[in-house]
Amino acid sequence: MKISLLFFFWIISFSVSYSQEYNLANPSELKEYIEVVKKSTEGPEIGSRFPDFTAFEFDGKKLSYEDLQEKLIVVNIWYVGCTGCKQEEPFLKKLTDEFSTTENVIFLNFSMSSPKKNERYFSKRGDFGYQTASVERSWVKEKLNITLSPTHFPIKNGVLEEKISLASAQPESLNWFKSRILSLLN
Repeated sequence: MKISLLFFFWIISFSVSYSQEYNLANPSELKEYIEVVKKSTEGPEIGSRFPDFTAFEFDGKKLSYEDLQEKLIVVNIWYVGCTGCKQEEPFLKKLTDEFSTTENVIFLNFSMSSPKKNERYFSKRGDFGYQTASVERSWVKEKLNITLSPTHFPIKNGVLEEKISLASAQPESLNWFKSRILSLLN
């Protein structure tokens, strides 16, 4: 556990200091930075089948991968205590609001926090437009090979199209993420 925490803090400090070397408002530098982050992102290989899942929302509604495969699924891995996750919430809310009338995209959170923690969190802060299911951290590690949050996975026709462990907490990264989703919808 201590090693995981140390690794997590090292990655966060590396990401923050490394991103400062780039002018993220410059499209070419943003693209270069995103490519560097994508190469270090854990998880299934881009182009591979996304692992099957069944999860449940707080109200008990079943979220089955099999039922969602006809849509573009945008998965966000996070947990209640994640600083980067909190920073990106207003941007993710804006993103989900922009796609709220698009029927063939679904935004899905896998929260590595307990249902009670999630409910308390959302009662204080409000949700950010994603359907949320609590999952065990061990499930995320075992099924998705993820230890960092936030991590984002757009999945189309059951295939992982993108993966990135980066808080979309700046307009530039949000615009990149939005353009990536739009390109996958076409």
